[in-house]
Amino acid sequence: MKKGLMQELLTKGIGHSEFKEVRIGAKRIEIPKHWEISTVNELTSKVQYGISDKMYLEGQYPIFRMNNFYRGYMIDEPMKYIDLDDTEFEKYKVKKGDILFNRTNSVDLVGKNGIFTLEGDYVFASYLIRLRTNDKCDSYYLNYYLNSYNAGSILDSIATRGASQANINAKNLKSVDVPTPPIQEQKKIASILSSVDAKIQKEEEYKVKLEQLKKGLMQKLLTGEIRVNTEMEV
Repeated sequence: MKKGLMQELLTKGIGHSEFKEVRIGAKRIEIPKHWEISTVNELTSKVQYGISDKMYLEGQYPIFRMNNFYRGYMIDEPMKYIDLDDTEFEKYKVKKGDILFNRTNSVDLVGKNGIFTLEGDYVFASYLIRLRTNDKCDSYYLNYYLNSYNAGSILDSIATRGASQANINAKNLKSVDVPTPPIQEQKKIASILSSVDAKIQKEEEYKVKLEQLKKGLMQKLLTGEIRVNTEMEV
């Protein structure tokens, strides 16, 4: 359901009746008449590779790697750590709203991205690219777009492939086309999709609780802590 909603909102917008045909990558799609097509480069103030210093199990700053993406967000598990001086830390510090992009991984995983929403001080590793949006673009909107089907097709087409890994460099990433509504509509679209994410998260948490309850009940039945009356009246 969410994928279909994303596709609809990121190409048709909210409440439009007039559309125009445009080219996005190798495809032609329809978008609202007053939307523009911008590149990632035109929508960002910073596109930056991460740091390549040695990581440790303990240290000064937690560092995001390619296994810290989860459904379009950055998560802080599992983490490694890195020691940096103040200058290096400021250079690679992740700020709220920054998008981290997985530039090197398997063909299936390269191009994954997540937005940073956590509290605390974090930096990011060299096989990630940081995108920081400018005032033309809402960071949540761009993050959702880069996770969409249309963007995925473009990213797949620009990835260079090796024996076991694929790569998307910053230059190619900056050239990716993005359907761009006015900033207020971007925020509305992102807000709708964020609400869907929150509902999905609640449903999944409820399912986990039910599964835990079921396992606990089964354990008590198997150990005899709870007895079942098997006698039947005839």
